Amino acid sequence: MHHFAFLRGCLQGLDVRKAWERYLAFGEVSNHSRHIERQRALLMQRVLREAQALNLTLAEDERITAELALLAQAPQGPGATALPSLDDFAAVHGLDSDGWSEQDLLREYREFFGLDSPPETALPSPAAAVSNSTGPLRALLRIEGLLSRRPAPADTLSWWLSPVLATRLREAGIATVQALAQTANAHGANWWRRVRGLGATRAQALLDWLKPMVAHSDAALREDVLHPPQRRAALRTATLATIDTPPRWALVPWERLAVPQRLAGGSAAPGLFATRMPNHLGAHDDRQAVEAWLSQFRDKPATLRAYRKEVERFYLWCLLERDKPLSSIDSLDAQAYRDFIRQPPASWCAAGVVTRDDMGWRPFRGPLSPASQRQALVVVQALFDGLRDANYLVGNPLRAVNKRAALTASRMDIDRSFTDAEWAFICAQVDLEEAAAHGRGQVPAGAEQRRLRMVLELLAGTGLRLSEIAGATTASLRSVAIGQEARQAVLLTVEGKGGKQREVPLADDLAQLVARHHADASSMGALPSPAPLVCTLADAPPRWVATAGGRAELQVRGAGGRALGASGLYRTLKRFFKRIAAEAHLINGLDAGRFQAASTHWLRHTFARQGAAAQVPVEVLQQALGHASLSTTTVYLSTERSRMVLELEKLHRRRKAG
Repeated sequence: MHHFAFLRGCLQGLDVRKAWERYLAFGEVSNHSRHIERQRALLMQRVLREAQALNLTLAEDERITAELALLAQAPQGPGATALPSLDDFAAVHGLDSDGWSEQDLLREYREFFGLDSPPETALPSPAAAVSNSTGPLRALLRIEGLLSRRPAPADTLSWWLSPVLATRLREAGIATVQALAQTANAHGANWWRRVRGLGATRAQALLDWLKPMVAHSDAALREDVLHPPQRRAALRTATLATIDTPPRWALVPWERLAVPQRLAGGSAAPGLFATRMPNHLGAHDDRQAVEAWLSQFRDKPATLRAYRKEVERFYLWCLLERDKPLSSIDSLDAQAYRDFIRQPPASWCAAGVVTRDDMGWRPFRGPLSPASQRQALVVVQALFDGLRDANYLVGNPLRAVNKRAALTASRMDIDRSFTDAEWAFICAQVDLEEAAAHGRGQVPAGAEQRRLRMVLELLAGTGLRLSEIAGATTASLRSVAIGQEARQAVLLTVEGKGGKQREVPLADDLAQLVARHHADASSMGALPSPAPLVCTLADAPPRWVATAGGRAELQVRGAGGRALGASGLYRTLKRFFKRIAAEAHLINGLDAGRFQAASTHWLRHTFARQGAAAQVPVEVLQQALGHASLSTTTVYLSTERSRMVLELEKLHRRRKAG
C-alpha cells in the first residue's frame, strides 16, 4: 500500500522527494534524487506489468484495460540529477573496496541507478504530472484495489525493503516481518543498535510502518519500544514526582538519604573533631555544614557539579563503610578512603549511565584513574579545609595523606597533539567534505564543513579551550590598531578558568572564516545580537520533559541564542575524527588509532607544541594559553624532542670530527 501511496503522491504533483520521504524512505538507505527517480520508474513498470498479468485472468466485464492505457500514458519524462561519486555510493551501501573490484563496484553502481536502462524507461520530474492527472489517478486507485496487500508476518523483509537495508537486517538475524517485531520487543527502544548503519530516525520510521501490521498479533509492539528512551525517562521522572518517597538509609543519592541521628554529627551526637562551638556556616550537623560549603560554588555550575559528586561519594562512604559521622573521620580513615577509590566494590558501581532517581544508581562506575583519584582527594581535602576555617572542625585529616607517594603525578600528555602531517591530512579531509557537500546541493552548500573548519582553526590556531569558544559571542570581537603603521588586528576576549579574561588575536584568514560562518548561520534564520561565535545551523530537536500531573510532553526547544554549546562542539569534532580515521591509515599511512582517540583538547596541545617549535617566546604562549603558572607552559618547551634530537646530533657530529 505504501508503494501505491508514493505513486499517487507523484501523480498528484507532490514533490517526488517529499513523497519518497513520506512513504518509502523508511525502507531505503539512499535518498539520492537519481535513485528516487529510478525507483519511481521501476515501481510504475512493476505495477503495469503485474496489473497486465492480472487483467488477463479477469472476467470480461471486470477487466482494467482502459485503466492500464490511462496509466501507461501518464506524463513520464526524464529528470536530470547529478550522480554521487563511486566512493560515496560504496560507503552508503557498505561495499568494502577491499572485497570489491572497481569493475564490480561500477556494475553495482550502474544497475542501482539504471544507467544501462533504455531511455524510454526513465521518468520525469513530478511537476509534469500535475496536469491531466485525474484520469491516471483514478486508474491507479482501481489497480491499487486489485493489487495492493499488507505485509504478512512471515514475509521476508526483502519483499518490502531495499536490498541493502534488508541485507543489513538479515546480518543482524532479522529476516522476516515477524522477526523484526520480535527483535524490537526483545531489545527495547534501542534495538536498532544491533543493525549496522541503521540510525534512530530510520528505525523509528520502520516501527511506524510495522506497528499497524502486527497490532493484533502475538508480536504486537510494546509501548516502551515505540517511544524513545528519553520519553520513558521523562515519564518516569514525572511519575516519581507525584509519589511521596520518604528518605531511606541505603546507598542512595544525597537528597534521598536518611541519616541516623548517631551518624549525623549534630549536637545530640557530635563528631570527635567537631569544635562544639558556633561556626561561620550556621550548620548544626555535618550535612548542613557540607551543603553550606558547597553553596559557595553556586555561581560556578561546572565546579559545583564536580565537587558535589566527590563530596557525595565521600559522605556516603563515611556513613555506610566506616559507620562514622563525617566529623569523626581521622587520618587512618582518610588513608582507607584513598585505597577504596582505587577499586570500589561492585555494589558501589553502576552498570551504566542512569538517572539519580533510578534504583540502579550508584556513586561510581568503576575504578578511578590516577588523575581522578587525585582529584577526589583534592576536593575532599578542600572540604575539610573549608570546614576547619569556618570553625566547624578542629583539623583536616587529609593533611596526613601523602597523595604523591601513592598516586601517579598528573602531567600534561602533549603527545596527545597532532603532528604536522596529521594536521595537513585533517585540513585536506575538510576540503574534500566541503567539495562533496557542494555536490549534494546542500543549502547553503558546505555550511557545516565551513563551521567545522572554523572550529578546528580556532582551537589549533589560538590555543583556546572548548568552553572558552562555546561561551564567546560577537561582542567578544574587537578591532584594534597595532604598531606604528596602525595595522588593524582582530582580538577575541574570552573568559578562562577562574573567571579570568584574556585577549587572543585572530589571524585575518581566521576572522574571515568566522564572518563566513555567521553569513551561513544568518541565511538559515535571524541571529541574536550579539550572536554566539559558533552558531547552530538547524533547529534544536524537540525533547521529552516531565510535566505536572505525572505526564511527559514533547516540547520544541527554543533557539537558545543559536549557540552550539561545548557538548555539541565536542561531539561534532569526535565524529569528524572517527570518520577520517580509516582514511588516515589507508591513504596516508597515519595511525588510525590516534584519530580515534583524538579530542578537542588535542588541538590546544597542537597549538602549544607548534608554538614552541616555532620558538614563540614562552611568556607569549603562556598568555595565549591562559596558564596561571609559567611552569605549566614550559612543559611544551622541554618536550620538543625532535628539536632536541637534531641539536644533539650536531653536537655528536662535532665531537666525532674532533
